[in-house]
Amino acid sequence: MTPVFIVIGMTTAIAIFISPLFGLALTFILIPISTQLTMGGSFLGIFSMVTPIKIIGSLTFISTLIHYSGSKNTWGFLKKPQIRFFLFFLIWIFISGFTQSGFATRENFTMFIANSILGLTILILIREIKKLRLMLWIIAISIFFICLQTILSYLGIGRAGGTGYGPNEFAITILPFIAVTFYMSLTERNGILKLILIGITTAVFFALLSTVSRGGIIGLGGMLLILILKSKKRIVTIISVCILAVIFTNTMPQNLRERFSKTQVTANARGIGDGDIDSTTRRYNLAQAGWRIFLNHPVFGIGIGNYYYENRFYAPVHPGRAHNMYLEIMAELGLIGILLFLGIIFHTFKSLNRIIKANNIFSGYARGFYIGLVGFLIAGIFLHAQQDRILWFLIFMSAALENIAFPKPELQKVKKND
Repeated sequence: MTPVFIVIGMTTAIAIFISPLFGLALTFILIPISTQLTMGGSFLGIFSMVTPIKIIGSLTFISTLIHYSGSKNTWGFLKKPQIRFFLFFLIWIFISGFTQSGFATRENFTMFIANSILGLTILILIREIKKLRLMLWIIAISIFFICLQTILSYLGIGRAGGTGYGPNEFAITILPFIAVTFYMSLTERNGILKLILIGITTAVFFALLSTVSRGGIIGLGGMLLILILKSKKRIVTIISVCILAVIFTNTMPQNLRERFSKTQVTANARGIGDGDIDSTTRRYNLAQAGWRIFLNHPVFGIGIGNYYYENRFYAPVHPGRAHNMYLEIMAELGLIGILLFLGIIFHTFKSLNRIIKANNIFSGYARGFYIGLVGFLIAGIFLHAQQDRILWFLIFMSAALENIAFPKPELQKVKKND
């Protein structure tokens, strides 16, 4: 490592320890590019390869604990149902991993620990609407530049995959931000900032198209449907959605049309190796394997990360992910895991709905999180995404928004001390 990088790294670390909010801002910038090449080996054989976001996220979490762990009611968010369900879900992942370890156990431990650190940092630091708004702007701008780079590098050739992501993973990562940035534009009062947010929303939309992801596009359709159902001005919304549908139909890449209309592309040609079957049949076989595993191990599952190799014993497929978030959770973590996961989702929607019904200045942000989460969960029917950082970003930011929208009297003292 060169002296320049050492100086930059040390300076950044000092800045993070002075202000953990600065570290959280850097973490949000890095979320869209968190799959960049690794920087070094694992630590004591416990965690996976080191990346910039892991280093900055960890330093930010340590700094946050130093600054706030001693404050009264810092941990008040642990009383929230969705956070309790998440903690039980995390504990169950570790129990599953230690009792039924496999080749991907360590990687799953790393992913969920990283998401936990991100979530706790968000809930401790973001207690004011101006901080939430600032962090949303930071990640929105970061997403915009990644999407712009993706669009320019794609230009109708192949399938865009973002920075190190596969096309499907990149699609489900950026999908929620179509809703988040759109509702940010409705909440924003400054005309110039509104236009910037509309531009970001447009860039994310075209980047999503460039991924040619069927799951991503179906998730977008689900978001538009909920947009209509949740809108107060339903007629205006329907007209707007129809206009968007016309634009979408006329701008849809030809290869995306073909992916919806034709599935007769052999798995061999796609480098999968399952013989002469189309991609849809392979996904069906993978889903069937997930269901059969669940029926054979209904309560405890086969262990976190073990679906990948075990599926070949339950269906005619070569090793692979389930392409269905819910079936993969059911297969690996059993009934206990899927109920805990659904508990997180249920209480997140419940809290967001509460904010939306209050119809205050926070409801616009809540609608963006709500519809973005709906899109992600619908796309998750066709993609494996339970480890995706954006899913947990939405869940923890929603919990932070509820804290801001409905602060308890004792939390007001904490905010004054900040």
